[in-house]
Amino acid sequence: MSDDNFRKALSDALTTYYETSIPYIEEHDFSPDFDKKMEKLINRRKKPYFKMINTMSKKVACVAGVFLIASSVTIMSVDALRNRMADLFVKQSKDHSIIRYEGNDISPSSIEDIYEITYDLSGFEVIGNECNDFRRFTAYAKDDTAIYFEQYVKEFYDVNVNTEDAELSTITINGHEAIYFLNNRQYYHLIWDNGDYIMLLSTNISKDALIDIAESVKKVEK
Repeated sequence: MSDDNFRKALSDALTTYYETSIPYIEEHDFSPDFDKKMEKLINRRKKPYFKMINTMSKKVACVAGVFLIASSVTIMSVDALRNRMADLFVKQSKDHSIIRYEGNDISPSSIEDIYEITYDLSGFEVIGNECNDFRRFTAYAKDDTAIYFEQYVKEFYDVNVNTEDAELSTITINGHEAIYFLNNRQYYHLIWDNGDYIMLLSTNISKDALIDIAESVKKVEK
């Protein structure tokens, strides 16, 4: 028997075997919890850093890199940060940090109230806007300056941020402790829990402008 005939015969035999041995599974309705988790995974794919690891070669490099950076990964335990931000868990490595919510207080399970920047943004243009049940994102731009604002449901807040060469500290925004840092791209960042939602704000204008804009974030009518 030739190689071509052998491969065809083998393929026909395996096809028949799988069709008769694998049971038919009827369509299944997934639970609301499963749907929420899938929504979270889809949102992660939209993150800018996802594009950096979505090729096979880079995934392999990332796996290898885990072993190289494992010894450099630390959990933030500085009293000034860890105690005041008790509900935000920070795991920092040399070039990034993972920040996620680990509290157990009662908070909305979806975006029920809308928060927006009320600071005067005359001259800025909205260049991006996304909204779903668990996250709101708005991007503003003016010449070479930009402002990014996000509102997260606490349960689904789990974000990878660029903190390479950055020093994390805390400042107070409207009575709430916020994580503050300046990244190596010269963007100023604030992350805080306003009691109901997790807020993220970043801009390349200045630290003072960042604070003023953050303190202007208010609940607005839908």
